Amino acid sequence: MNKDIPLYLQIKNNLRFKINSGEWIDGDKIPSEMELGETFNVSRITIRHALDELVQEGYLIRQRPKGTFVREPQDLKQKSSYTLVTSFTQEMQELGKKPTTIWAHVKKISANELFARRLNVDVGTPLLSLKRLRGADDEIITYSETYTPYHKGFSLNSSDYKGSLYEYLAKFDIHVNQQTEYVEAVDATPKLMELLNMKKKEPLLKRVREISELDSDYYEYSINYYIGTKYRFYVKY
Repeated sequence: MNKDIPLYLQIKNNLRFKINSGEWIDGDKIPSEMELGETFNVSRITIRHALDELVQEGYLIRQRPKGTFVREPQDLKQKSSYTLVTSFTQEMQELGKKPTTIWAHVKKISANELFARRLNVDVGTPLLSLKRLRGADDEIITYSETYTPYHKGFSLNSSDYKGSLYEYLAKFDIHVNQQTEYVEAVDATPKLMELLNMKKKEPLLKRVREISELDSDYYEYSINYYIGTKYRFYVKY
């Protein structure tokens, strides 16, 4: 916990992130005040203060005696959706930079509850897990984790994912054309600082993307962390 920020506010931000990131979705029942107090090691009064503000802001709704439930605010339900999906490779090329992949690691995993929700599959469904460290012009810019249902033929050789993922998917006649994004500034954790080779702590841009192809069963969920001083996010309508 950060001593400079009130405890209730830190807890409020933590819970709000669970909603914004999709870990908790509309209709989910959240843990009780007592359970949250034990999780964060604070009093129920502090927890209640955080929950009260989230209720006032429309993130939660109390249904006595059932409990407290997630109620995704309308402005989050009306997230921007795009019909053109651009890759990191394309973004860097449009800026006149040479994109690179420092390393890539791919493996097959089983879907947990979060991935099952985001990818519209059953828990336990085989997924392709792709983790990459990427940059441009010899600078590290982003660390990304991408998850998608495993399709027969997908390579498990990490070297096959050094370039644009969407160019690779095109080989399987998969052409993504819809995406929803959630973007926020976050503190760099020690693990992310190590992955991104950061010498000093600075804000990161966290970009969560849900991508799909119309009229097919292709879904993709990715979490991307960009070094704030090396990346700018543009939206063109």
